[in-house]
Amino acid sequence: MGQIIVQRSTHVLTLELSNPGKANALDRDMLAQLDAQLAHAHGDERVRALVLRGQRGGAFSSGADIREWAPMRPEEFARDWIGYGNALFDRFESLRCPTVAAIEGLCFGGGLELALCADLRVASRAARFRFPELTLGAIPGWHGGPRLARLVGRGRALEAVLTAGEIDAGTAQAWGLVNSACATESFERDLQALVDRLTRVSPRAAALAKAAIVGAQDPAAFYPAATLALRGSPDAEIGIRAFYNKTAAVF
Repeated sequence: MGQIIVQRSTHVLTLELSNPGKANALDRDMLAQLDAQLAHAHGDERVRALVLRGQRGGAFSSGADIREWAPMRPEEFARDWIGYGNALFDRFESLRCPTVAAIEGLCFGGGLELALCADLRVASRAARFRFPELTLGAIPGWHGGPRLARLVGRGRALEAVLTAGEIDAGTAQAWGLVNSACATESFERDLQALVDRLTRVSPRAAALAKAAIVGAQDPAAFYPAATLALRGSPDAEIGIRAFYNKTAAVF
């Protein structure tokens, strides 16, 4: 049985996928624990960044735990596995604070679908990516195909899904699947530098900027309302005062 290991600092919530012996395969217990932690992060304004990762130096996730599929009837599988997973992944994608998937080893199947829900992806040069579902007579069921297409384009997404081929970190960066591919020895340092930058900006502005990019259905209505809300916020006062005083804003 897998679990989510939780680490908290002042403004950062780190969630570690842990399913020893199964390369952090996602089972129902892990998904339920992840759901609970996302609900906590969404309601806690102290959390300014969330990092999702596998155990240090190991896999991010090998994907869904296929052994859990066997006893499910087709309608149960569609509802309790695919339906629940999609609702959970949508909640992760729309989380208030910025999110980072930190990927060191293999990131396959459902694990890759989960990583695609993060706002940013940082990979070690040792990371590998793959959608193997078609070799199992299945498809990426947690909306991984459409999310990948939005990131890398339709042709690249079709290539990745239809060939079930493995993608190395350098290719993933060239495609735009990951934001950066770091040397293994500098991975933790580079990840920390990114998270530090995310926590230094205005948290209110970050939440609204993310909503505008990820979820705004009507930009013409969203931007005036968001700008008005920010203009009267304490963060705007802090930022403008720091600008005039030529100092760094501390939110």
